[in-house]
Amino acid sequence: MSTDNGRARIRKAAAGLFGERGFHDVTVREIAEIAEVSPALVIKLFGSKAELYTVANTVTVPLADLDLPRESLGRAMVQQILNRREDDVIDPWQTLVPRIRQSPTPKITQQELREKYLNGVARIIGDTTEDRRHASAVACQLLGLAEGLRVLGYFPSEEFDPDEVVEQYAYTVQIHIDRVATAG
Repeated sequence: MSTDNGRARIRKAAAGLFGERGFHDVTVREIAEIAEVSPALVIKLFGSKAELYTVANTVTVPLADLDLPRESLGRAMVQQILNRREDDVIDPWQTLVPRIRQSPTPKITQQELREKYLNGVARIIGDTTEDRRHASAVACQLLGLAEGLRVLGYFPSEEFDPDEVVEQYAYTVQIHIDRVATAG
């Protein structure tokens, strides 16, 4: 069995179990059993159950509740956007611009949505700076990625391996998350 085949089987098994029972009621051992691999291979390929959840799940993952290691947050955030595109699920990041433009009170809607998303990102990455500059940078990158994938069709799945896109884009998101730790 190739690593790619094992990875795909693990994702499929995890997606099914997580979809049926949620994150907390599924074990790595159960995922491995359905995928017909060892639990050690699941951890080797995905790092942890929480990281596998971000890869296998198409809905918005409550990242703050998953206790992901700091160094995995950028990857998880980017992975969510790619998952939603691959499964043709509406991406909340991609709906922001139309919601503001179509609002009867665009300035108020802009302010409300900016604060909601900025507060959410700041909470996840631990940005407590007064101006939340790091959360702002992460939010801009995620918004740009979601819009670029859906509106402009960048990184079409038939031409680009989603894992490669995650690797490339997660790196730049992670830079801003890592800067939170060094902010004074």
